[in-house]
Amino acid sequence: MKKYLMIIIVVLLGSTSCNKFLDTEPTNFISPDYKTIAQLETGLAGVYDDLGMVYQDVWPYWINATTDVEYDRTGSSNSTIYVYSPADVYITNFWKFLYQGIYRANSVLAGTDNPGLDETPRDRIKGQALFLRAYFYFLLVSNFGDVPLMLDANPSITNLNVPRTPMKEVYDKIVTDMIEAEGLVDEAGEGGATFGGRVSKSAVRGILARVYLKMAGHPLNDKSKYEESLKWALKVKDSGKHSLEPDYREIFKRYARDEYDLNESIWEVEYNGNGTGNNQEYTYYIGARCGILCVDLEKGKSGGLLMASKKLYNLYGEEALSSTSPKASQDIRRDWNIATYSWGNQPKAVYTPVTDLFRRYAGKWRREYETLTPKGNNISGQNFPVLRYSDVLLMIAEAENELRGPGGAYEYVNQVRRRGHGILYGNRLRAIVVTNQGSNYTSVPTVTISGGATATAMINGGKVVAITLDEPAKLTKTGPYYTVSPTVTISGGGGSGATAVAAITSADGADLTADQTSSKEALFQAIKDERARELCFETSRRPDLIRWGNFEAVIKQYAVEGKAMGMTDPMVAWTNNVSFRTELLPIPIYDMTLNKALVQNPGY
Repeated sequence: MKKYLMIIIVVLLGSTSCNKFLDTEPTNFISPDYKTIAQLETGLAGVYDDLGMVYQDVWPYWINATTDVEYDRTGSSNSTIYVYSPADVYITNFWKFLYQGIYRANSVLAGTDNPGLDETPRDRIKGQALFLRAYFYFLLVSNFGDVPLMLDANPSITNLNVPRTPMKEVYDKIVTDMIEAEGLVDEAGEGGATFGGRVSKSAVRGILARVYLKMAGHPLNDKSKYEESLKWALKVKDSGKHSLEPDYREIFKRYARDEYDLNESIWEVEYNGNGTGNNQEYTYYIGARCGILCVDLEKGKSGGLLMASKKLYNLYGEEALSSTSPKASQDIRRDWNIATYSWGNQPKAVYTPVTDLFRRYAGKWRREYETLTPKGNNISGQNFPVLRYSDVLLMIAEAENELRGPGGAYEYVNQVRRRGHGILYGNRLRAIVVTNQGSNYTSVPTVTISGGATATAMINGGKVVAITLDEPAKLTKTGPYYTVSPTVTISGGGGSGATAVAAITSADGADLTADQTSSKEALFQAIKDERARELCFETSRRPDLIRWGNFEAVIKQYAVEGKAMGMTDPMVAWTNNVSFRTELLPIPIYDMTLNKALVQNPGY
């Protein structure tokens, strides 16, 4: 089936030759003739399949791997370090997969014009196909600028010279189709949208908010779109169907266990394979490229190609009461998104702490939690989140702040921050301070904390020098959480005399400061930083910087700051390749050659 559809896309994008099996040469490609709902469902599955191809690794890794908060540690792959070329295979594949998905969606949409089909499932299919086609065009127009707008299920093969449609017209078509789709698809958790891999009303609304935010920013700069973005994001919130998962880490553990949580994870790209038998729907990005270094197949092999920048690490802040080195953070997201360990490069995984803050792997997706066995060799079946509820809250904050300032906006940021700090539903253990190091400890003593939190002692020279938190509380809606400081007991280890006291968080301990909410500009900066903390490694940073209009400036400043902090190549060398032209990708040379109406982007 995939080979057949690859032939289709060659025709769509400009093949000038065909086998002359017939005496009469066709002038149009005839799309599949869908006669039943089952056939339409099969066609729709093909559209979703292209979404999987886009997110398999081309979009998240080859196009978005390197920014000021994350980088490709190899520094040798052209497209990941902004050495763009019209001949680049990954940029070509990005374009190809998107247009292939558009063609498939066009075919499905043509099939839904059949009035003899059952209206309810037919409209549900139409809504999903409309939305997916619009989303593919959103990725195209926001990365290539003006692009050919092809909506015909039976494109001509005699007229191959299709010009680029102005960006504004493409965006107008995107929002028109998405708004129509919103009225056709099911509510999240209902009908055919009972799992995150299917497009729901919430998914459409949230992505519409994203599209309008992009239109409000660079390069269109249509500030009227902030109101539209806010309207659609609020529809997601006001639906009452979504809430933040109390434990940030649990979001990604669920992906590893192949579990759905529509409360938080609104729309996901589906993967379920390990490369064996029929299990061929896998991703190269999650866990494999973007994961913790490991060569042990049983643990979950990963090349660990993506690393976090020191800038991202610093954004999370440090716990003032911490006695560890490096200091702990009140923000639980830091040591989850930025792994504090690797599994090494030996056949059998060995937990190895990583103390070099410049060499810590992206830890957001951890293959040790995967339940599908055997685990694939550098491939994973974990789903990829396209839209999470925290992103919706941050979009509400950004749009509201642009329209009316910080007064009605900052609380949405605080919600995300409280979850990030583990205090969305109550106070947790903040830190344990050693008050007496004791003596004569020959092994690590046991730390017992009342109320259920857990911690590990560190010894040096026979003394307990620090205690690190493992679990600060049971981070669920019901807890238990802490209302008073717990007692801490240190026992065993061959020594005696060590004592410690615990401190707990405060209800407003994660909230933005008065300075951060003092003005529209101050809150905007806080929102930018919060999006980096919350959404790192989820393909949002590069698009965010571009729509904010400060992509090149931020990257150049990052280079200056990074070098001052001691960052060396390949951590910062790639910044020399960033300029105004790298805000857009080059049109693939293959299509430029076949389609004479295409004009290349500036600088290529």
